[in-house]
Amino acid sequence: MPPQIAFISGPIDTGPNESYFHTHYPPLLTAAIARNDSFVLGPLPYGVDSDALSYLLQYPVSPARITIFVTSREDSLWGMQFRALGVNVHVVEGDSTHDRDVAMTAASTYDILRIRTEEEAKQMYGRLWREGYVTNTERNWRRRRGVGEDERVEAEVVNGVLGVNGGKKKKKRFLGKVLGR
Repeated sequence: MPPQIAFISGPIDTGPNESYFHTHYPPLLTAAIARNDSFVLGPLPYGVDSDALSYLLQYPVSPARITIFVTSREDSLWGMQFRALGVNVHVVEGDSTHDRDVAMTAASTYDILRIRTEEEAKQMYGRLWREGYVTNTERNWRRRRGVGEDERVEAEVVNGVLGVNGGKKKKKRFLGKVLGR
């Protein structure tokens, strides 16, 4: 199988000592690195974007295999720093994170992501938690599969399909119904 391009996405708050990232992402990243895959990710200087970039560069993965997607505003803020690391920087058309995420989905062949379960989200956000809220990470997963935001898909289903912690493989049947399969 030829090398693929992974779109890495996840929450902007990965907890104390990046525990969320270190709990869920290294096995998926290590497997992708071993397959000689390339990576696209966003530019945020915190959360999964930052944690993943650090992980890849420390592994070490050649910076030529890493592309950071930015809006023009993000490029003016952080572009020089990324270019100094030797990674590729791709400035997208449009000025929103949605535009950036759509471009990363189009430029990649699969996702490396994990979605917080309802219980994890309640614990993380407390009173700010909102039932049915669709995160940007979940939007990325849905976009690739053509699943609308109005369709209910549990985090455990997404995580199970992707083979990450917190997933329940037995719920694939539910996902098949959602996808019409």
